[in-house]
Amino acid sequence: MWSSLLFIILSISFAEDLTCITGKISQTTFGKTNAEKSTYCFNKNKTTLASKSCLNQTCKAYQSTGKVSYKELYSEYGKPGFVLCRKLKGEPQIIYFYVDNKPYKLDRCTFSDGGFIDTGLLLEYYSN
Repeated sequence: MWSSLLFIILSISFAEDLTCITGKISQTTFGKTNAEKSTYCFNKNKTTLASKSCLNQTCKAYQSTGKVSYKELYSEYGKPGFVLCRKLKGEPQIIYFYVDNKPYKLDRCTFSDGGFIDTGLLLEYYSN
């Protein structure tokens, strides 16, 4: 019950203070930088990021059921958010997203439907 209540509160506050724009996201893999144009949403401090398709929790990021313990995520190698992302069949990435031509660095988990959310939000949603 508490997790459902916390989820509702987080969802309401998450949706209220995000700004959505169409802009550039870039990532570097094996020395090669790739850039894409995307519609994404972020908070005032640029510490939260999600694709517009994930705002209403209709993207694949939210389709898995069950919770994951922090102990399970910290018992493996790598960042806990990246470990969880891979468990959910997503692809973790370190990216730069741009707001008014200024880059902001975050990590995200992308899914086969094109949706993505930052790994911090992913951890909040699936953690016990």
